[in-house]
Amino acid sequence: MKSIEEQSRILKAIAHPHRMEIILRLKGDGCNVSEIQNSMDLPQSTISNHLLILKNAGILSSRREGTTVCYKIEIEEIKQILDILAGM
Repeated sequence: MKSIEEQSRILKAIAHPHRMEIILRLKGDGCNVSEIQNSMDLPQSTISNHLLILKNAGILSSRREGTTVCYKIEIEEIKQILDILAGM
């Protein structure tokens, strides 16, 4: 079980509308920055910064596939948290 400090860090990382939306878009098999950018009206650099925050918090992982980087959710409970919030 994660410490209170780790839990707080995770919640702070997802406590931004754009980061919540990015996580929701990654709920399937994951995707790359271009796919996220095509579905959101944000510059690529902004999306990359949000992805870095989520990755540093341990919420996302990434893997390189040729010239692209694919992201996926590492903490499955994050999906449940966002589902609960959506139902409020």
